Amino acid sequence: MLQTTESPARRIGFLLDGRRLCEGEAFDVLAPYDGRVVATTFRATPAHLNAAIEAAARTFETTRKLPSCERQRVLRAVAEGIAARREEIARTLALEAAKPIKAARAEVERAIFTFSIAAEESTRIYGEWLPLDLQAATVGRWGLVRRFPIGPVASITPFNFPLNLAAHKLAPAIAAGCTVVHKPAPQTPVCSLLLGEIIQAASTFCPSRTTTPGRWSPMIG
Repeated sequence: MLQTTESPARRIGFLLDGRRLCEGEAFDVLAPYDGRVVATTFRATPAHLNAAIEAAARTFETTRKLPSCERQRVLRAVAEGIAARREEIARTLALEAAKPIKAARAEVERAIFTFSIAAEESTRIYGEWLPLDLQAATVGRWGLVRRFPIGPVASITPFNFPLNLAAHKLAPAIAAGCTVVHKPAPQTPVCSLLLGEIIQAASTFCPSRTTTPGRWSPMIG
């Protein structure tokens, strides 16, 4: 039996440094199937991009020091947030990407799984302890390998799996302690913007106003 999705169009700004901004050029996200307006959002400017990069670099000084248990908590909260809004996100995904609702729901479940796995892996970012006694001159010496977050990450995703491919970029970055500036495809930005809301709500680790929640992913449109 044919099943269609109905979802009211909304006006949604992009996230930058923990703030929702309705600035820059407004444009409608259209459903490829019938041309209906899924949402109205905004195209970020080069100035917004520079501000997002600065915020990501600044906040990296906080996220890189977060203990693995805190990164795990954030990732689990994101997975739970997606699960709580799974039908809303699935219907949005079906509209903006012209996917069957069954396929959209499967993509949402995969995103939940991705953040759940990243939560587990955030506590397994081990180093290595290597014996160096391969020669007589190095007997009693050892090599230590440690892993560190590399810094802010630039993430660009295509239109065809707008939620799942964003999850594949954002979840590992958060697990490692990196901040992200994410650019979704202009054809399908709404699911990424909804994901940004969920990440912002989950990122309540910040101790003061100088590190505002939501900077894990200062998203731009």
